[in-house]
Amino acid sequence: MSTRSTASLLGYAMGALARRRAKSLALGGGLAFAVALVAAVLFLASALRGEADRARMAIPDVLVQRLVAGRPATISIAEASQLANIASVRAVRPRIWGYVFMPDLQGNVTVIGVPKSVPSLDDVHGVIAEGRDRRPGDHEMVAGAALAKFLGLHVGDSLALPSARPTAPLMLVGTFASSVEAYTNDVVACDEEDARAILDVPAGAATDLAIDVVNPAESRVVAHTVLARLPGTRVVERDLLGRVYALAYGRRAGLVLAALVPAFLALLVLAWDRASGLAPDEKKEIAILKAVGWSNADVLWAKLYESLLVGAAATAAGLVLAYAWVFLLGAPGLRAAIAGWSVLYPEGALTPEVDVAQLLAITLAVLGPFVGLSIVPAWRAASLDPMESMRG
Repeated sequence: MSTRSTASLLGYAMGALARRRAKSLALGGGLAFAVALVAAVLFLASALRGEADRARMAIPDVLVQRLVAGRPATISIAEASQLANIASVRAVRPRIWGYVFMPDLQGNVTVIGVPKSVPSLDDVHGVIAEGRDRRPGDHEMVAGAALAKFLGLHVGDSLALPSARPTAPLMLVGTFASSVEAYTNDVVACDEEDARAILDVPAGAATDLAIDVVNPAESRVVAHTVLARLPGTRVVERDLLGRVYALAYGRRAGLVLAALVPAFLALLVLAWDRASGLAPDEKKEIAILKAVGWSNADVLWAKLYESLLVGAAATAAGLVLAYAWVFLLGAPGLRAAIAGWSVLYPEGALTPEVDVAQLLAITLAVLGPFVGLSIVPAWRAASLDPMESMRG
């Protein structure tokens, strides 16, 4: 088929779609909606996996937690001395942190105790967004910018966090931001002593032990050594945590996609029914075309081009809608199902993690079945007898 013939057939297909605008828009709109749902799930899962991977790179190589009755408990700081001389271990840092449930918000806030020896956030990370960093011993705190906005806090306000024993209110002296939304959107950083009081962590104990490894490839060996020296502990490797996040997001996305499969199949059945049933004016149009010299192949290609144009336009529109839904609007109604975070978690901006291979896979997965289902109806239309069509 020559280029001129192809252009002519494409022009006819576009004109035919314009003449049957309502049918084309109904079928294309349904397909675009289905594509938007599927693509939004894939886009969101990829963005969350990317966010989790960036967060994973910001955590220690190995974490050690004490287990009591199968649940995490505080660990003695003295046990850090048993791990400091393990080969490939650079440092062992006791950490004070935990969750505080706020009944008024029906959600958790993450409280992190910052040791006096740790430099301020703005000097090290450059993430102070407003105000300043806290001064040790003044009962001050810095909070994630999104969390402060969500709670309605401004620099200079005080907040008394719920605690098992009376604690001094913390004054908000600054807010901070980060490219890793999960580490700043629900975090309150304060002095280690204030964190101990709020979380009821006794002196000489820590929430966990963070181990920095000289060679990250030896984390598995270090983890086995830790388990041998400290029985009754749970050791979490950074790479293992990354795989857990990837599997969790992939499983949730798979469940949502599985729920969408029946709707997509129903749409394909509807497309088959629409393509199979030719209106009287369509039959007469085909009869006229064959009467003026069109071959069966020409009619077949014209009908296939109609399906291809509808499918391509609907797929492109669905991809654009999915991108806008996820990355411009924050995936409302879908993010909670896949992310699985607390209701307190603010709707932070998602970083696009879309590649060409993903777009091609979605396009082929949609256009392939859609155009394939139109082959038999197109052949039936091309095989119509002109005289019978004109009489009908």
